[in-house]
Amino acid sequence: MAAELDRLQHGPAPGEPIPSDLVSVGAHCPDGAEPLLARVREVLAVVIVQPSPWPSTDAWRELLPGWFVDACSDDERITTCVVDKWSLRAWIYWFQPEQRRWLWWDATPDGDLLTIRVKPTGVGSLLLGTLEWLLKAAGATSA
Repeated sequence: MAAELDRLQHGPAPGEPIPSDLVSVGAHCPDGAEPLLARVREVLAVVIVQPSPWPSTDAWRELLPGWFVDACSDDERITTCVVDKWSLRAWIYWFQPEQRRWLWWDATPDGDLLTIRVKPTGVGSLLLGTLEWLLKAAGATSA
């Protein structure tokens, strides 16, 4: 948890071995990659440090930035299986320690392109939907 938070905030430590299984995710950022990266870090910094027991959905509404909570759909409004945005409850479910499928490694902002590299946890299939939704909610037009 501490190493991932440090990588989120500062990047990998100098000389830290680079895992061979890193996966890259790119995002187009019309308002610039730097501000988008700051928003992504703002959300993940809260999620990464949460201890057990895992907070309730209502507690997450208080813990996470308002702009992110507002971007998530309300579970009660979902009436079909095709949704264009994640509910907060579903999104946060996949960050529970036993559900996490990836860990933050680093990010490279370059103009209006942001490239994020994550390390698969090895638990089940690599699912990147949580990261893709976070990028979209933060302002990316594609991930």
